[in-house]
Amino acid sequence: MKRILIPVDFSELSGYARDLAIRISKATGAEIHLLHVVPLPSHILLTPEGDLFDDGEMDVSIPKKKKEEAVVLLNNWIQDASIGVTTCVCFGHVNAETVRYAERYQADLIVMATHGSTGVKELITGSHAENVSMHVTMPVLTLKCERPDLELRSIVLAGSFNTNDVPHSELLLELQKTFQSKLYLLRVNTPKDFLSDHEAISHMKAFAAKHALENVEFAVYNDLDVEEGIMHFAANENIELIAIGSMQRTGLNKFINGCVSADLVNHVYKPLLTFKLKD
Repeated sequence: MKRILIPVDFSELSGYARDLAIRISKATGAEIHLLHVVPLPSHILLTPEGDLFDDGEMDVSIPKKKKEEAVVLLNNWIQDASIGVTTCVCFGHVNAETVRYAERYQADLIVMATHGSTGVKELITGSHAENVSMHVTMPVLTLKCERPDLELRSIVLAGSFNTNDVPHSELLLELQKTFQSKLYLLRVNTPKDFLSDHEAISHMKAFAAKHALENVEFAVYNDLDVEEGIMHFAANENIELIAIGSMQRTGLNKFINGCVSADLVNHVYKPLLTFKLKD
């Protein structure tokens, strides 16, 4: 792991993301990138280079001042100067700019705090964290509250582990080795999607053998739906980090077919790591 990206809005929540990212950075040696996006009114345009388009007719003094203030805040926002830090303040929409920055600088991990979303808002727009996690190729780590005592002693990776459900789990396995975590591979059986324990565990054993996993346990959990099963298992086993591969369904596709990883981003209170499923 070389680069960790943290989208920053200077809220208490994004401070929690910063603190968690710092702990991961100290353990892995990764550089931290802080990104703050200054939103713009629709009538103000940007140049191809991302600067304000100032033709003398539009008043751009307010967004320009906001950017200048954000630059000062961002440079003072990181707490540990011993960690390599890169800062960036830009104009645009937080979702699009986070995705663009992560791809441009090849971030290995994005760490985001989120309030989540529910009801009509979840159906129509979702949260920033959900939107970002559905559009990037790298893992996204989300959290909803402060986790000062998080030690990553136990991690669960949920999936079916068949050939069509294999996440980009390399970063998770690096975290497991770094923090010497116990890793659970979890298959959730539901009334509509059921496998025998023998078949489910055989898939997990093949996955574990392929990645030479150590300190790993296999679990099959029965519940009414996958999301509830993952959350119930995590609560029962005192799991500190949930990880899951994502189909990255959005829009009408998500509404019709559902997307467990997106639902977890919005609903689960434990730290959540989402991966893009391999093609």
